[in-house]
Amino acid sequence: MIEIRQLMAGEEKSIVPLIREAFDTHISVSYSAQGVIEFYKYIDVAAIRKRMQENHEIYIASSGQAVIGIIELRNNNHISLLFVKNEHKGTGIGKILLQHAVDQLAQDGIRQITVNSSPNSIGFYTSQGFVPLGAEEVTQGIRSLSMKLDLAD
Repeated sequence: MIEIRQLMAGEEKSIVPLIREAFDTHISVSYSAQGVIEFYKYIDVAAIRKRMQENHEIYIASSGQAVIGIIELRNNNHISLLFVKNEHKGTGIGKILLQHAVDQLAQDGIRQITVNSSPNSIGFYTSQGFVPLGAEEVTQGIRSLSMKLDLAD
């Protein structure tokens, strides 16, 4: 059974290996060296802790004691991270995490969610109803496509 809950302060270290493994396997190959370094800075434990104290919430999906996916939300309307453990890719964990976030945000009256999708995740977000907002951009070596999802009233 999959459980979704908010990541608590002090648990930041538990998500970094999952994020890094998925990033290294699926995303880093399409980034420049600078982009990889910038991403690693973003997922540093201290950086995650700081974001959690400010305007970010992180939810984890777990099966038993194992964390198998994470989603991070910024400003209650932007997905800043969504990763699934490599051996659980294609099992619906990403959809479950995204739906949990959508449900939470809709309850808070949020009408639109945005994401800066890595090139390899565009198909996933498109399949979930997101639409592109423009062309792919590269910022500090990180490739992304801005996308949005309008939430139903």
